[in-house]
Amino acid sequence: MASPDSRAARGATTSLPYTPGVESLYAEDMVARINAERAARSSDTVPVPQLQVDAQLQAEAQAWSAHIAAIGTVADPPLPPCDDQANQVCVLAANSGNTGYGYWPGDGSDGMNQAYMNSAAHRQNELGAAYTVVGVGVTCADDQAWTVELFGYTYGDLPSAYARANIQNFLQGDPVPASPVVAGTTTGDPVYCPGQTDGPDGAVTTTGGQHPYPYSVASVPGEPDAGAAGVVSIAATHDSKGYWLARADGTVQTLGDAVNHGSMAGQALTAPITHLVPTPDGRGYWLVAGDGGIFAFGDAGFYGSMGGHPLNAPVVDLAPTADGRGYWLVGSDGGIFAFGDAVFRGSMGGQTLNAPVVGLATDAATGGYWLVASDGGIFAFDAPFFGSAGALALAQPVDGMVPTHAGNGYWLVGSDGAVFAYGRAGFRGSTGGLPLAAPVVGMAADGVTGGYWLVASDGGVFAFDAPFYGRG
Repeated sequence: MASPDSRAARGATTSLPYTPGVESLYAEDMVARINAERAARSSDTVPVPQLQVDAQLQAEAQAWSAHIAAIGTVADPPLPPCDDQANQVCVLAANSGNTGYGYWPGDGSDGMNQAYMNSAAHRQNELGAAYTVVGVGVTCADDQAWTVELFGYTYGDLPSAYARANIQNFLQGDPVPASPVVAGTTTGDPVYCPGQTDGPDGAVTTTGGQHPYPYSVASVPGEPDAGAAGVVSIAATHDSKGYWLARADGTVQTLGDAVNHGSMAGQALTAPITHLVPTPDGRGYWLVAGDGGIFAFGDAGFYGSMGGHPLNAPVVDLAPTADGRGYWLVGSDGGIFAFGDAVFRGSMGGQTLNAPVVGLATDAATGGYWLVASDGGIFAFDAPFFGSAGALALAQPVDGMVPTHAGNGYWLVGSDGAVFAYGRAGFRGSTGGLPLAAPVVGMAADGVTGGYWLVASDGGVFAFDAPFYGRG
């Protein structure tokens, strides 16, 4: 699933000391994530069994992962023939791959599994309803994880396996689509091989990864403690004399003249918070969660949500109407949900995207909106198109956008803090190319100075032609 390791082009690396047990821990977490993906697609109509670890498959997968790590090349193992012995485990499919070169986001078990899920053939292996057993092997070498997944079922289960597969292929597709109904809460922390938390220019990934994972995965014993949930959003007050920071667990922090109108801190969430969005007058705000749940505080009105409803993809952002009496939600597939006095102007739902949608912003002049994808592509609906980064080679993916207050332009921000300005939005600086302790996850505009703030997942705030009021 990954290209051969180009060690010569990579240059010298410094490997960290081996951590005893990390490979088995990584493999255990991978199994938990595979089963979470399967559970999100299982129903009475389409039963997708939870995979049980088979000791023999596990040993074979581990041996092959050590082999591909030694040769520095990803290759699938040969699959043995399946004889007509009732209790024989038949190995029918294999995934093999390696992570990137220690670059965030997602070099841990979460990113490795997402890489498999992003590939149609590998995703079909992970989700195939025929399979009932699995073996996952992981070898940590050269600051990378070399992984192998073997899938199968016992020969005696062959009739049932065929029946499950046929039902799944007919009703869910072959391959099974990448975006199911969101189910459950956030995961346990991902597991990293030694050296994998080293990002570009020395940046370090938090144990929770950069992007919230939308399925329920039990924490694997021995995983590192992520501590407090990371910052996911920054929003400026109405007079730009302060800002709010929101964390994935619903905690809200106030800095400058920002007022705390309430939070979800300490409350049970079915999905992590992704954004804090203030009302137009700044006297309240909404928190939006990955399952489409909406939490309104201050003078923010509750006009409906997607919480508890089937979703094709996680909700990634919210934008209010000009009078604050409605809002739009957007999913990572570009689907739009309009509530209150928000008018549906179009969406990318059901369209083929080159990259997932990560943000939504409204045009104050027209009442339309823009969507931005992680590759910097912009989709304008009843809003002017000022340009995009879709054709650029990005060092790190775009993770949000912010419009100017006049609606005559917008900024895009990448997870490395690179800023792209379009229309009348002025470029005031960025952290692109600088070493960061954590990835940038949000941006807010200063309506007074025309500058802006960036925030990283560790709470670090970077002010460009905007006053600094503190960090998280």
